[in-house]
Amino acid sequence: MNELLQDYQDYLHDHDKSEHTIRAYMADLRLFSNWFQRATGELPTPENITPMDVIDYRNAMLREHKKPATINRTLISISSFCQWAQDCDLIPNNPAEGVRNVVEEPLGPRALERKEQLALLRAVRRAGKIRDLAIITMLLHTGIRVSELCNLRVSDISISNNSDMLTVREGKGTKRRNIPLNPTVSSVLKDYIKTIGSQKGIMVETAGSNNTASLFYGQKRMPLTDRGVRYLIKKYSYLAKIPNVSPHVFRHTCAKNLIDAGNPIDRVAKILGHSSINTTSIYTIPTEQDLHMTMDSISWE
Repeated sequence: MNELLQDYQDYLHDHDKSEHTIRAYMADLRLFSNWFQRATGELPTPENITPMDVIDYRNAMLREHKKPATINRTLISISSFCQWAQDCDLIPNNPAEGVRNVVEEPLGPRALERKEQLALLRAVRRAGKIRDLAIITMLLHTGIRVSELCNLRVSDISISNNSDMLTVREGKGTKRRNIPLNPTVSSVLKDYIKTIGSQKGIMVETAGSNNTASLFYGQKRMPLTDRGVRYLIKKYSYLAKIPNVSPHVFRHTCAKNLIDAGNPIDRVAKILGHSSINTTSIYTIPTEQDLHMTMDSISWE
């Protein structure tokens, strides 16, 4: 089974799936593989998997109080693997096809409230690190993914009197997009670029020229990594006393801020790099906090 999983992982790489997606798929499949062997006493090979096994695993995850989103993603991972096995003529049919998902009334993804956003920025400003302020502000005001932020070069920032722009060269699916920068993030970026300008010879007005240096650096002057960004987010969210903050929460927050401000969903989709507005529509769904605020609005207390 390990060899098959490796072949499947290679297939996902060849079809340009993101590293995050590949890690999630492989983690789901390894958990299912371990469960299958314990539950059936058989090797978890594609020909041994039956629809009933997939249903039993779904029910086992329900008993373990797994979240519906986790269960449904796992079912997708299993089905995708089995479909690959079928396409490779390893099995005649996909045993996971037709297994029903767990249905739950959807809520919008976790996003930071305005007071949480301000508290986070205050925590960063107190630390006095202009680089960290630039990173947090960019995540909140552009909605870019952490991987996209880490890949930014100085030449990807265009600051001029007419318009300020950020270029994402390698977004999800290797898609390129341009994101206008609002005055809030432009101001912080100008200050940040000034601080590194003396080291790199960069003028603020020509930041979008041919300078291929990384925009953000971590320890030992190495380009900032995904892990480094996650560390500083964890650090400042702890200082601001805000629980459950992940890098993607910043993307959700930017999207929800744009939707709540009344911007058309097609424009928000373009900024986020979504191929379909159906993906973006999740941000029009009320969050748990939205529902609390709705009910509090009729409270007598």
